[in-house]
Amino acid sequence: MEELNEITGPHKDHQRDLQDEDSPRKKCYNSAIAHLARKDYSRFKLRKKLVEKGHERGTVEEVLDELIERNYLREDLYKEARIKGLLRKGYSFNAVSYKMSQEMCPATEEEIFAVAGENDLTGNDQLRELIEKKVRIDYDFVSNKKKLRERTLRYAVNRGHNISDASKFYDQIIQKYEEE
Repeated sequence: MEELNEITGPHKDHQRDLQDEDSPRKKCYNSAIAHLARKDYSRFKLRKKLVEKGHERGTVEEVLDELIERNYLREDLYKEARIKGLLRKGYSFNAVSYKMSQEMCPATEEEIFAVAGENDLTGNDQLRELIEKKVRIDYDFVSNKKKLRERTLRYAVNRGHNISDASKFYDQIIQKYEEE
């Protein structure tokens, strides 16, 4: 009868490598686990980290395949968390899509809208909050209100928002501040 601790299947040969503390595979595996213990990564980002640490590409690919098979590396969770983080930072839906594709982890419109809906982050509400926050923080410190407008609109555009929408919201928000 087979022992319960013995691994069978595609990882049987790797079990021996993982028991050998000095094997390159064991070092790569441990490094990957240490990274994943701190935060989620995409396959692309974790590969880049491991290769930068000096692990061979072939070993890295084997380790990544095993981590995915064992559900330690979950790109779906990484993608969801990354989309949520970018939306919370005020990036527009298009900017989120672009940034995700730059990270070799493309997100569909449906995925972005789903995460936005779950977190009550619609495009206009998101832009309004972004501008309100920027004005609230800078209003008392920037004496030249024209510069405040330029700075705020530039900030919104850098986050991927339409300048005409940002300008409209800015005018509404600044009017409230000037009335107070």
